[in-house]
Amino acid sequence: MRLKKSYSLLLFVFALVLPAHARTYWYEIDYTRSQIGFLAKSRIINANGLFRKWLFKGKISDSFRVVGDVVIECASIDTDNERRDTHLQSADFFDCNKFPEHSFRIRSVQPDQKISTKATRFEIAGELTMHGIKQPLAITLQKDGKDNEFVLSGTAIIDREKFSITYNSALNPIEKEVRLNFKIYLIRRFDR
Repeated sequence: MRLKKSYSLLLFVFALVLPAHARTYWYEIDYTRSQIGFLAKSRIINANGLFRKWLFKGKISDSFRVVGDVVIECASIDTDNERRDTHLQSADFFDCNKFPEHSFRIRSVQPDQKISTKATRFEIAGELTMHGIKQPLAITLQKDGKDNEFVLSGTAIIDREKFSITYNSALNPIEKEVRLNFKIYLIRRFDR
């Protein structure tokens, strides 16, 4: 019994004297504060909205090696206008019945390019699949916050016509370029 107590005490002391960087950790997304949105400009009324249901399937390591996909539920589109949302879900636009998910496969991440004393920039390259079509996509995100909790925010521009989303209206023509907006909160978690 005394040997077990001595061993436990030794492990505890050893854990205290180990440098902090020796512990392995990863990052989790705080979905309650994170958002993936979009802005589609048109002549009369812009469509500004969010995808309410999405998930990152993968892992973000301590060195920002990222493996995985961001998967967005097509029918979760929300522009605060039910009639417009129904139209966006139809075959004229996203065709959510045929293509229930959009996905972004992350291929590479270049982290920690300093842009100020408090902020760094991440360059993310990958492949966006939407409407059954794959296209390369580069996203620039700015990191704000401390290492244990921070937000990555930024935008990317896509050409909706490259994804065969070509519907337009004579009364309210929509620009072909759509802006994607990202605000992703990450929290550091340690291995036990």
